[in-house]
Amino acid sequence: MLRKLLGKSKKKTKEGEERDQEAEEQQQPQQQQQQQGPAMAFITDGPPTTWTEEELAAGRANYSSDESYELSFSKQNPTPGTGRTGFIPVAPNNYPFYSSSDEVYTPVLQSDGGQLSEWQPMYQPSREQAEADRAAACEAGVPHGYVAPGDRFKGLPTIQLQVVSELHDDSEYGSEVAADGSHSGGPFSITVSPKMRVEELRTVIRDVGGILPALQRLSYAGKHLDDAQRTLEQYGVAYWHNKFPHWPISVRRL
Repeated sequence: MLRKLLGKSKKKTKEGEERDQEAEEQQQPQQQQQQQGPAMAFITDGPPTTWTEEELAAGRANYSSDESYELSFSKQNPTPGTGRTGFIPVAPNNYPFYSSSDEVYTPVLQSDGGQLSEWQPMYQPSREQAEADRAAACEAGVPHGYVAPGDRFKGLPTIQLQVVSELHDDSEYGSEVAADGSHSGGPFSITVSPKMRVEELRTVIRDVGGILPALQRLSYAGKHLDDAQRTLEQYGVAYWHNKFPHWPISVRRL
């Protein structure tokens, strides 16, 4: 009896499992459709778009022959139509007020067809050349804003500072100038205005002591005078000089 009962129960369980599996298989397609949503149509599903000849003709541009440009070959325009010198009938720089063709710009052609420009560098003088040009303009009466050296601080209060260099020996800098232009003597004094900028101070130190401005990393009263456009007054040199006139300006190592 027990064997019969166990056999029947096993058959029932197998039949139940098969029924559950069939039910799950039927539910899976429904769940997938719910997740994917409605079916989407793609562009490639339909036939390709076509246009009739009338539609194509209506979209064509209509250029009249009156608007076309005539290429103008000339000495001043040897390559018209390339965008280098323009390609309208009138050649560039062909103005009626030119007295001769020599005044008109003529491009220089290379063997490979390239054109050389007549570009010239802008006015970029050195400091000495700029000073000379401003002086010449001032003498000629041209209002160039030129101020002769030393006149800018004329009439303003001045202070006398001692200059000491940590980079040089006493035989390498100073106010004593030899016949060959070398400086010696060691620490020296300069007379400057508190309104003077650090850049101008370096020039004074160069002229008096022979130390190049590029080597002048200056310090005064513990402050590094590294901003060339600040004045001595802004760095507090005038204030501390009134209290401690023996404090020097140092050309530091670092």
